[in-house]
Amino acid sequence: MRKQGERTELPPCVDVSSWITLRWVRGTRYYRVHLEQDLWRNWLLTKVNGRVGTRLGRFRSHEVPSIETALLELAVIAKRRRQRGYEFTH
Repeated sequence: MRKQGERTELPPCVDVSSWITLRWVRGTRYYRVHLEQDLWRNWLLTKVNGRVGTRLGRFRSHEVPSIETALLELAVIAKRRRQRGYEFTH
């Protein structure tokens, strides 16, 4: 129990500066990956793909144990996109 007037420590805020978004395009197809933290500071890797100019597509998101693991997954995804002929865009 805390005493009156005692300040409580707030947990550090979510660090948005470390969030990453990558996007690749091939013809009319696109592939996008987001690395971000949720409100509970868990790292989420979200993959979105579909056809440019339509609402059709797919959205998949899963939690990763650490930012290091997520960065390794991003490297594997980037390699696979290059192998499949996608061009990296900003």
